[in-house]
Amino acid sequence: MLFPAGFLMTFTLAAKRTSRFAFTPLFLSLSATLFSPNLLAEGINSELTPDFDALSEQPEWLKLGHYIDKFGGWESQIDSGRFFLSKIGKTSPESELEATYNAFVQEQQSGESTVSCQYPARFRWLNKTLSAGWKTPVCPALEQWKTVIDPAGVTLVFPTAFMNNPSSMFGHTLLRVDAKDQTRNKELVAFAINFAAEPDAGDNAAAYAVKGLVGSYPSAFSLMPYYRKVREYNDLESRDIWEYKLNLTPKEVETILYHLWELQDARFDYYFLDENCSYQLLSLLQVARNDLALTAEFPLHAIPSDTVAVLKKKG
Repeated sequence: MLFPAGFLMTFTLAAKRTSRFAFTPLFLSLSATLFSPNLLAEGINSELTPDFDALSEQPEWLKLGHYIDKFGGWESQIDSGRFFLSKIGKTSPESELEATYNAFVQEQQSGESTVSCQYPARFRWLNKTLSAGWKTPVCPALEQWKTVIDPAGVTLVFPTAFMNNPSSMFGHTLLRVDAKDQTRNKELVAFAINFAAEPDAGDNAAAYAVKGLVGSYPSAFSLMPYYRKVREYNDLESRDIWEYKLNLTPKEVETILYHLWELQDARFDYYFLDENCSYQLLSLLQVARNDLALTAEFPLHAIPSDTVAVLKKKG
């Protein structure tokens, strides 16, 4: 599997920074009543195939596909890049679920694991939800990536406002993945999950503001050493940095990282007012538990300080 530049940087900088990284990187359920006899049909290899229409309406699947209700129909906020298995997956959660299910079943028959290793959060959710008993795929690249990160917890990081930069006038949010053996002295060599726009280098401040308002910039998740963000926000811009330890179990942290892996080639249109860094980090966090609906709190705009308040309200 090819890694984007941001993900490759994880390995390179980690190896240089500390010896402890010597390449060492949904728990969700569904009521069995959904699968009553009248909702099942004969499927691939004589297996019972679920009713994709009903299953695709589950909040867990909609969160994994970043689907939102748009004018009475579903549409994913992922706009480009490699993410959908169905040609109409962006606007059809049902079609995307059926394509995903069929790909997993075919791989179970063939012994391959390309798709299931590309979509580990989808695989684990479907396998558990359907009680399918599928064999866990062997994914060396994914396991190596996760071992390097060595995740145990997640901390929300909130650098305060920086008035000299239009994109940071309300602050910023990112996530730090805390390692299992992490101490206060090792926090700087942990990894940070960031979401940011990818602006054109030649744009001036006015163009930057206008394009940011109308969603003309692509944006993506990236993973990098935390010390790089501290140096940028604190050392170079003299911004205060607030940290909030999140109440997530190791299993929930693992689910977040599996979904982050799925998003490594996905691109979003960036909107400064709503679909921004804070909003999309909430969309990543809410896959951890099926009772979390964090992005629903921000139908019109999302400000970093408000996202901190929502996380506190949600416990």
